[in-house]
Amino acid sequence: MKRKVLKVLLPVVLACAILLVSCAPAHTSSAPVRTGDGWQTASLSEVGISEEKIDQAVACIDDGTYQNIHSILIVKDGKLVFEEYFDGYAFDYNGDAYRGEFTEFDVDTTHNLASVTKSFISALVGIAIDQGLIEGVDERAFAFFPEYASLNDEKKDKIALYHLLTMTSGLEWNEMALSYGDTRNDLIQLFIVSDPKEYILSKPVVSEPGTEWYYNGGGTNLLGEIIREASGLRIDHFAQKYLFAPLGITDYEWDYINSDMVHASGNLRLRPRDMAKFGYLFLNQGVWRGERIVSEEWVEESTKGHASLSGTGEYGYQWWLKTYRSGSTSVDSFYATGWGGQRIIVFPSLNLVVVFTGGNYVGREPVDEIVVRYILPAVQ
Repeated sequence: MKRKVLKVLLPVVLACAILLVSCAPAHTSSAPVRTGDGWQTASLSEVGISEEKIDQAVACIDDGTYQNIHSILIVKDGKLVFEEYFDGYAFDYNGDAYRGEFTEFDVDTTHNLASVTKSFISALVGIAIDQGLIEGVDERAFAFFPEYASLNDEKKDKIALYHLLTMTSGLEWNEMALSYGDTRNDLIQLFIVSDPKEYILSKPVVSEPGTEWYYNGGGTNLLGEIIREASGLRIDHFAQKYLFAPLGITDYEWDYINSDMVHASGNLRLRPRDMAKFGYLFLNQGVWRGERIVSEEWVEESTKGHASLSGTGEYGYQWWLKTYRSGSTSVDSFYATGWGGQRIIVFPSLNLVVVFTGGNYVGREPVDEIVVRYILPAVQ
């Protein structure tokens, strides 16, 4: 089904005002189908969520008020209660505005998760610690890479897994100031240089580890290689055995930096239903359908604030923390987020998980607006 794009030919002030008007719903919600993938399903009304508000959100996507949304899923009280897909363009790094092939997204379509992948890597670190393969987050990063000992120094030797998990390693890194289309971007350099691990470990320390937060996908890629050194399994194989198989996730695709190194910081592909499983795993304290996959202690440590983000929230172990405000109500959340509008948002007090996928790689990204204006009021 093709979605029409509304062309707003009005002054900027009026264009902004349009977003304050509820879209006319022409959509009636129904319970998602059961597919045998592990999800119990129910209707919105069965769990006390307003169908009208959710249908308004869908109408705003259909009429083009909110563009480049590819899916919205809602899990309430352990049940998948809403699932809607929208046509759009798959991600293509080399495409115009990063657009690839036009796609009719549906329940079986995997989607590029971008940096949502980082939260999966954090879970894998926790599983490795649970298994005793890694002693804990205080282990020094360089201890796992003796072949690069010549790159170590007194400052770098202080960098622990904790600092990589919280993006407070202090290593010099430029991933925020340059676009991903610029080969000078340090993350993009990993795909160019002959030895990505050496590239990351050779970076100088520019701030004391643990004192300053800076977005650093290089550290996440080191975490992936640390799991490999500790377990003897490349992280895609480790994930399949200890995370995906227990969750019943069978349809996935990893990205690779080179022929033997997984891109741990981004571009894992999953179905949105399986993204929702991961969110619910953390909402449910590490248990999926009665089976413990990751320890409750790791879930708690991962999803509490370890680094301040200058008034915009906090950062955990590759998870983000934020308080959403809808009307007079404030609701705490932790979430995994990725470029383009990929999101797994967990609201513990509401027993709620919300998943988005999208293609807003340039321009406005409306996920939070949809959450605040429609989803939270519908639940509350």
